[in-house]
Amino acid sequence: MSSPLYYAAPLTPDGGDGDWCIDAVTRPPEVLFNFRKVGVETTITDLREGSIRPALDETGFEKVTAPTGASQRGLLDSEEAALEQYRRETGALLRSLTGADVVEFFDATLRRQDAADDPAAQSPHQRVHVDQSPGSARARAERHLGPGREFRRFQIINVWRPLLEPVRNFPLALCDYRSLDLSADLVPTRLDFPDWLKDRENYSVRHNPAHRWYFWDSLTPAEALVFKCYDSASRGLAMAGGEPDGGELRDVAGLCPHTAFFDENGPSTGHLRTSLELRALAFHE
Repeated sequence: MSSPLYYAAPLTPDGGDGDWCIDAVTRPPEVLFNFRKVGVETTITDLREGSIRPALDETGFEKVTAPTGASQRGLLDSEEAALEQYRRETGALLRSLTGADVVEFFDATLRRQDAADDPAAQSPHQRVHVDQSPGSARARAERHLGPGREFRRFQIINVWRPLLEPVRNFPLALCDYRSLDLSADLVPTRLDFPDWLKDRENYSVRHNPAHRWYFWDSLTPAEALVFKCYDSASRGLAMAGGEPDGGELRDVAGLCPHTAFFDENGPSTGHLRTSLELRALAFHE
């Protein structure tokens, strides 16, 4: 199938990258961009019935079947007991999937898109991006471990799960890491956000026709998408200017651009999507 994906571009055709910034503090609740978001009609391959089996260290993402025992209504209502159970389950999943020794969670974001358009909820994010830059990833790791603590490798991983019902529209599209030109496609973007909100920098992504995009139709609450925001062991990311952290380097995926998108062949009314994304630090000591 094909759908517009919203990439980043300079404000003027001859403009450079400059100091790209997303400003959420100057005129709240308005969010200001000093670059453009440009819709590019893009082929997105449905892997539900396909033979392609992405793997976290190869493509930067994969799908897992892992039903949760936590109350999904409790997760939707941000009940601490449900969140704590879900963190325990997801920590065990990530340790098994990555071989990490320690998993620590630092962010949980609920998104929903339905006919009621609840103003208190965050809508699906329709901008191609990567959650962390190498600099913000290292700052996040130091914030949790303290400066000077040694580790062989660390990753920041996002676990994205539907709640209550399968996703009927606004699914998550994921870009194959191997299709990226790391030195040309990724633009560090400063996040001028309130102090309590997430990190200070991520990556915007310029369009490249070589990008390969995938999704799973009607993802269910028993399934989750696991994808990398950063991996300190990625040789390619380090060579592209990611400044290795002094540990081992491997030929593994370093990150995964992603975005929600609207499926014009799907429904446009009713309950379309409710999802929870949980970001985690995975330390290999």
